[in-house]
Amino acid sequence: MTPPNALRPAPGTPRPYHFPDFTHRRLGNGLTLWVVPLPDRELVSVQLLVDGGAAAESEPEGGIAALTAETLVTGTRRLDGHAFAEATEQLGIEIFADSSWDVARAGFSALADRYPAGLELLAEMVREPRFDEGEFDRLREERLADILQSRSEPGRLADEWFLRAVYADDSPYARLSAGTPETVEPLTVEQARTHHARHWRPDRAHLVVAGPVEVDEVVRAAEATLGAWDGTSPGHRTIRVADQGGRRIVVVDRPGSVQSELRVGHVGIERSHPDYFPALVMAAVLGGTFSSRLNHRLREELGYTYGARAAFDMRRAAGPFSARAAVQTEVTADAVRETLALVEGMQAAPPDDAELREVTDFLIGVFPLRFETTGGAAAGIEPIAVYGLAHDWWATYRDRIEAVGPVQVHDAAVDLLRPATALIVLAGDAARVRPDLEAADLGPIEVVRPADD
Repeated sequence: MTPPNALRPAPGTPRPYHFPDFTHRRLGNGLTLWVVPLPDRELVSVQLLVDGGAAAESEPEGGIAALTAETLVTGTRRLDGHAFAEATEQLGIEIFADSSWDVARAGFSALADRYPAGLELLAEMVREPRFDEGEFDRLREERLADILQSRSEPGRLADEWFLRAVYADDSPYARLSAGTPETVEPLTVEQARTHHARHWRPDRAHLVVAGPVEVDEVVRAAEATLGAWDGTSPGHRTIRVADQGGRRIVVVDRPGSVQSELRVGHVGIERSHPDYFPALVMAAVLGGTFSSRLNHRLREELGYTYGARAAFDMRRAAGPFSARAAVQTEVTADAVRETLALVEGMQAAPPDDAELREVTDFLIGVFPLRFETTGGAAAGIEPIAVYGLAHDWWATYRDRIEAVGPVQVHDAAVDLLRPATALIVLAGDAARVRPDLEAADLGPIEVVRPADD
């Protein structure tokens, strides 16, 4: 840990940055095309985004969106798994497919002279997937093993129980987007075929191409490979968010654990919230930088943890807000008290100018790093496409961060944080932490044992 008297270098003045210009087109079948010309690069990055994430699946089929995406890369109608892998190797590319709550995606990166052939293969995979039953069953078993393995890892266990405890039981957000053992185990390849047929359709899809390309060339390639792709999708379902409310403590018992994984929070805000930028800066002041209040207090001053952070997970509907840290077992109750006090402190008064300046300089300074590669530039288009953000979103990003003043940070803390009713979840040794928690009188305590879940 950093010695308390060590001097940290002061942040420098952020260098000017301009997000690459891009072009926006719409093909006749409804597919939206985004082209980001980057003539000085060698690689072309391609991403296809569809409205087929976890928000599109029915609750009894939780996890089908992720499994559908993963199964896509195991072959096409023409190419079995081995032949498909050979085709990607010959092109020197690795095609991926995955999903989150709000989007499913597939894509690859390739040298400029290889990307047209890569796009042909990607289009074949999306339009004519193989969906081999054996491959699907293998991936489903891997997913089940991963879910069960995650329950032996205290951090992932705390994440899972935090969602289960903070959201109402009937909310889809009360689980991880990859599903649960109860929903994943009965899934079949036929359900993956159905999910694909319904949601991997061009009318709500976006194709993003970034790299040393010409716009007209990309349009011709997209028309040739995906122009005949047809069909319409129903879109994602509307997720109605409700939290369970009320201050309480859930201890996920891990006997013998030498640390407690701590989560403190509540339901947060949606991605379209008008206070997006004040919320972003406020969360960074609390726990988004190395010098944030949480990290400074719990790590630097008290030595409870190697790192603490806080953030909003903003989705199309209201995702969670949480402060988190892994702390030594013997200081668990003290760490909870300190965390709650820091969250409350955000509402007590605005940050001073120096603290706010350090945070905004950090956010502005690291902002360009995510777009240094063609893959990063392509990923930068995703929120614009998926959430319908203004095309100048990244061009004005820095200005809007800088426009957040101390009063806006304070107002966001008052409006968006709820320390009095925050849920506290701990994954740790219940026998050791419960007496101190009871003495601290932070709220009713429930002990759960994941082995019996």
